[in-house]
Amino acid sequence: MEALVRAHGDWLALLATILEREHVIGGEELARGLREFATHTAADRPAEGRILSFWAAYLQDTSVTLRDLPSLH
Repeated sequence: MEALVRAHGDWLALLATILEREHVIGGEELARGLREFATHTAADRPAEGRILSFWAAYLQDTSVTLRDLPSLH
């Protein structure tokens, strides 16, 4: 199960990177929204809320890492 959660997190980070590159939504904004969703979900479904919180943190970390990389342009 842990591998599945991590794989989905990786896919979500890739999608967030593409969405930010195309100026649809910033990675940090997406992470904030997912964190809020995780909080509401955890009230009724704690296990799912923990997974969503993990993904939100992963997106936040990815966004910060990408933001701090030097631009190639």
